[in-house]
Amino acid sequence: MRRFVIVASIVGMAGLYPAFVFASGTQGTISSVSVASLRAQIQEVESKAFLLREKVKMFAFRQPLQAAPSSARWQVALQVGHWKMEEVPWELRGLNHSEQARGGGKMEWEINLAIAQKAAELLGAHRIGVTLLGAALPGIYKADALVAIHADQNPNLPRASGFKVAASAHDKSGKARRLAQLLEQEYRRATGLDREVYIPESMSSYYAFNSDKFLYAVHPLTPSVIIETGYLPNPRDRAIILTNPQMAAAGIVQALVKFLEEHGTK
Repeated sequence: MRRFVIVASIVGMAGLYPAFVFASGTQGTISSVSVASLRAQIQEVESKAFLLREKVKMFAFRQPLQAAPSSARWQVALQVGHWKMEEVPWELRGLNHSEQARGGGKMEWEINLAIAQKAAELLGAHRIGVTLLGAALPGIYKADALVAIHADQNPNLPRASGFKVAASAHDKSGKARRLAQLLEQEYRRATGLDREVYIPESMSSYYAFNSDKFLYAVHPLTPSVIIETGYLPNPRDRAIILTNPQMAAAGIVQALVKFLEEHGTK
């Protein structure tokens, strides 16, 4: 009669990886007592993990991550969609990060990064500090404003064109809608692209906005928006976001400058 070992690993919400090992007697049979015992252990660890995560979350909200103090008038964050995917933490692994736009021989993250880098240069000229963030924020992050930069595609509509903007549905600052309004106006003026009417709920509920659920998200008191800068498969849109990223960047920058001059804390 051979004996065998069953190893059950639980990934707790606090990032714990305890393992439970028990042996059964006869191969192919597991006693109900052993199963009940394992379930009880799992439930106990899940409960402890949840409590630990809540403590970590409370600390993170009391002391959110921010840019280092500087002489800049304001500090903004530009999140580069799909950038640094290899750094995505365990709690974001369940999200579908593989679906990013492609076009003109480029991946979406490359387009997003080029626009963000141009925007950072322009913002610097206004004495506005900029932090470029990857797909995963480093923790609960606070700034004077945050813009998540993406590019779009729709396989069902190969000729689709235009941009989309959405304010965070988790905003507690009361200012995200105004930032979104300014971004729509300034981005259209800078690029000549049309604003799409339909805005999917997934944009306003973007994971990086949801600090209720994730520990790697923007602080709810940070006015936050997301922009789909254009359709990467579309040659007209690509002529702006790929060939002339400074045009897209200019629209983002003008919106941020106007917003901060209206609502900035300094």
